[in-house]
Amino acid sequence: MSSAPQPWFAFSLDLAPGTARERLPSLPPTPALPDGELAEALDVEVVYDVDSATWGGRVARLVDAPGKSLPGLLRRLPSAAQWEAVVRMEAALSESTSTRPVKVRTATGATLVAQAFTPPGRTGSGAGTISESFLVTVALAAERAGLSPDHVERLQAEARIVQTVQQARASTLPQGRKP
Repeated sequence: MSSAPQPWFAFSLDLAPGTARERLPSLPPTPALPDGELAEALDVEVVYDVDSATWGGRVARLVDAPGKSLPGLLRRLPSAAQWEAVVRMEAALSESTSTRPVKVRTATGATLVAQAFTPPGRTGSGAGTISESFLVTVALAAERAGLSPDHVERLQAEARIVQTVQQARASTLPQGRKP
């Protein structure tokens, strides 16, 4: 890593990593992070198709989506040591062991390329349930990070919808059989 600050785009649990640690106390301590600025990644969205034993269901992965945008925080990491601490944190939070460049637009309208962490491509069949606790924690992290109320409400609604659908699906399955 060069001496220039490394731009890092946070969009999930990494918005407020301490929030995830409240739900999963076994996670390692959160490194000190610089303040971030509100921003959005362009031409991407998340899909929930990565199985996570830690979260008991599928978690989010970043995918290409031309024309879409994803709210988050842009942080600039000033040192290689801080970057390495974030690498370890991301792996522990949601098994985000891959980085990818994303085009980011800041609140001032400036655009730049930043790195975003995401789990690698699908690790299972994609047929299991989405982790409700992951969704709830992401919504809380977005709220604590100061993302727009509209985005936070959308995340909260998504968590409620997933919970309702998965409970309804579970109640219609024969006893002893899981999806």
